[in-house]
Amino acid sequence: MSDKICKPKFLTGEIAKAAILTALDAIYGNRLGSILKPKREQLHVGVLVPGMKDDRPDYPDWPNYQIKPVVLYEYTLGDPDNFPHPFVDIARCKGLQLWHDRNDDRTEIIPHLLFPGDTPFWGGVKRHGIVVYCSGIQPWLDKLVSGMVADLLVALAYDAWMKSADKADNKLCFLT
Repeated sequence: MSDKICKPKFLTGEIAKAAILTALDAIYGNRLGSILKPKREQLHVGVLVPGMKDDRPDYPDWPNYQIKPVVLYEYTLGDPDNFPHPFVDIARCKGLQLWHDRNDDRTEIIPHLLFPGDTPFWGGVKRHGIVVYCSGIQPWLDKLVSGMVADLLVALAYDAWMKSADKADNKLCFLT
């Protein structure tokens, strides 16, 4: 049996990094930055994707293949030692709550689903099976960054698929 965790083929750490940096460039850029005015240049953003134990060649556990969250990429803007609040931990907690559907991508928390130790802050998204979490600026901007990253991830993954050898091989029954 393998202990390898299988992740989506067309969502890579490199793609996630590109999506995060592109979103931050937009938020902090001259045009949007002057309108939105992020309150600080300190934040933490990350991406969770579905993963599973990769035992499929023999299917020893068929059909019991549990999906679990896998951190694809995280990025911290600024020095966490100088953050006024624990933005890394808050962002990660937002991500966990989104993954478990205890925060449903609204602009407010869901009190009846909060567990002890959860964060009461909002500002992340769960879209298309991907969770993007962010903390450090205004919650609506945390959510905006997260939404931009999620949509960029889908577009970049689709672009990678369209350019892949797997897509080009019309007779392929399973991805390589």
